[in-house]
Amino acid sequence: MKLATVGKGGSGKTTIAGTLARIFAEDGDPILAIDGDPNPNLALTLGMSRGDADKITYIPPTIMRLVKDSDGNSHVEPTLPTEEIMQQYASRVASSIDLIVMGKPEHGTAGMGCMCGSHRAVRGLIAELTSIGDHTVTDMEAGLEHLRRGTARHVDMMLVVAEPYYRSLEAAMRTSELAVELGVQFVRVVANKVRNQDDMDAIETFCKQHGMTIIGQVPHDEALMDAERNEQSPFDYAPHGAGIEAIRKIATEIELLGKSMVVPNTDGGSPDARA
Repeated sequence: MKLATVGKGGSGKTTIAGTLARIFAEDGDPILAIDGDPNPNLALTLGMSRGDADKITYIPPTIMRLVKDSDGNSHVEPTLPTEEIMQQYASRVASSIDLIVMGKPEHGTAGMGCMCGSHRAVRGLIAELTSIGDHTVTDMEAGLEHLRRGTARHVDMMLVVAEPYYRSLEAAMRTSELAVELGVQFVRVVANKVRNQDDMDAIETFCKQHGMTIIGQVPHDEALMDAERNEQSPFDYAPHGAGIEAIRKIATEIELLGKSMVVPNTDGGSPDARA
């Protein structure tokens, strides 16, 4: 299963992504985590120290190049073999998690247009590194730019993290619509920072009105914020807290959906369900 977390800035998408990766890796299964946010923070959420996170070798946008085939169709391909990409740029985190971090915007590039190269690189890496790990968990940048550029086209599931207020829900609606247009097989909403039943009712009502499916809810948990303030992984700081337990339930739902996932049949026949 290749999944990506998206949402407004501050919605909690990085916490969701990092915690899911840690949960998936509990039994020693290999997991690939990709930080596709220009303001990368996934390393800390996964459990790396600030010092180790600062030593990460970021992947440059030039890792993927745009080429045309004999029919004139454009596609991206890596400039290095997969093995070399992992050797040079992957950082081992926690137990069996490999982390790839896309490069930050270079100094002196402010006001120079979109990060097209970075979007292309993330899109290409998600497709290229499919065979690495039992799951690929990508933390996308906040906003809709990456979706408009098709960055998440190659994921199987889009987790849209939404908070219980209108602007966040409206952004989740737009994100979900674009993800469906991209052909993402599973688009699911994570109701995050839910304080009470009124909060949950508001999210459920909005999602029902706009045809959005909720995969789970995560309560407003002070322990998650305390972990961030203490520069610790939420998974390590409060492994049995309400927030982590809620994300664990979401991980179970993801695993169940993965077993029913439809994958293309490369011999030209009808699609099969992944067992």
